[in-house]
Amino acid sequence: METRVFLLAIIVIFINVLILHKTFSGLERENMIDPGGTNHGHSVNSHSMDKYSIFESRLRKLTEVSIDRSVHLEHLYPLSRDSATLGCQDIVRMTNYRFLATGWTKAVYSASYKNNTYAVKTVFPQGRDISSCSEEGYLYDKCFYKAAKKLIKEISLLQKLSHPNIIQVFGFCITSDNLFDVSMVTELGDPVELIRLLQMSWEDRLKVAYDITKLLYFMSHNQFGTISINDFRRQQFVRVNGEIKLSDVDDIGFGDPICQTDDDCAVNFPNANFSLRISCQNLKCVGHNEKKNIFNAGRHFTTFLLPHGVPIGLQPLVDRVVHGFSNVTMNTKQLLHLMDKIVLMYGSGSYLNRTGTHIKVLYNKIPYQDLPGIYDYPCRLSLTGSGCTVSVFDLQEAEALCNADEQCLAFVFSNKQSWTGRTLIHMKSGIGNMNPNRNTNLYVKPTS
Repeated sequence: METRVFLLAIIVIFINVLILHKTFSGLERENMIDPGGTNHGHSVNSHSMDKYSIFESRLRKLTEVSIDRSVHLEHLYPLSRDSATLGCQDIVRMTNYRFLATGWTKAVYSASYKNNTYAVKTVFPQGRDISSCSEEGYLYDKCFYKAAKKLIKEISLLQKLSHPNIIQVFGFCITSDNLFDVSMVTELGDPVELIRLLQMSWEDRLKVAYDITKLLYFMSHNQFGTISINDFRRQQFVRVNGEIKLSDVDDIGFGDPICQTDDDCAVNFPNANFSLRISCQNLKCVGHNEKKNIFNAGRHFTTFLLPHGVPIGLQPLVDRVVHGFSNVTMNTKQLLHLMDKIVLMYGSGSYLNRTGTHIKVLYNKIPYQDLPGIYDYPCRLSLTGSGCTVSVFDLQEAEALCNADEQCLAFVFSNKQSWTGRTLIHMKSGIGNMNPNRNTNLYVKPTS
């Protein structure tokens, strides 16, 4: 009899383990692949496009729903209508809807309204969240409602996490047409792609690394406590007018994990062959979220963005920053302090380590002249995709750059500045056919 009871208990435990494994493996896959995130349109196959056409029809139907039929779900996650400048009526009037991307939970469209272009995010009926829920035997209505709640949660989080490097929500719409439909309107950004990052000038890559560092500091020092970006990948970010912004927040965690001993606080990164030891203090893994964010930010951004092309005078500081991210030897406050110093030194020209000796200007200055669109050539340091546009601290640095480049025979010194306050110059491979321009001066390299 005891043997039968023991065997029955073993079977029950085994079944429970299988259920738990299925549940948590599903959650783990969601965290690893892209929970609520986006896969960009170029990876969509022809079979999937049929689904997008169906969804686009549903989107049009959504925008036609009467506002009188709105059902308030804000009791699930508190939403602020005061900060929402766009509502259901505005979404109805939007035009030029164009599919951009899709993920597990939502689809993303661009749309035009009052001379502006926005990103419109809605529940994706053919998404993995809904389909996997339906496969488990739940009614489609319940699965759709669950996905809608997830999007409402994201709206609520984005409204509360106000920061220049987190995507801004301009409005939302919650309606009911048998099923709950939710739309969120945000800033429209460009995807953060590895190839594009590597093609940037060092100054632009510095901007990305600086933005990421400021975001991490905010995640560790805000009114809600420490925040963990659990699905930390480049695909979760976009660039809006040169600013990098976190666009998906449906997989962030609040507060450091609870613990009993230091062993409960170990963090392993199997793909990077790296682990962290964190102390358990007052039943909390103190610094867990901050350290996890730092390491992931280094792996996906700073460690490959900063070293390549760094000015010699900034090399020691950049090495310290890269080491701090890669080995988590600093906290976000220390990293931000170093990044502030790098940006200040780069903008002020103090990294040039000049002596007091003044070098006489040898270039021939031709005031108020320009060479627009001619004698352009590509160069490694360029801030633009065409031509050789670089930033300099002053005229002396501009001459030094042109002297070091055999193709450079002249440069146009403009009155425009980069984000660090440095002056933009356009290096040229020849002279002639000059155009007058009150905002530029042309400097010609001496022939001997």
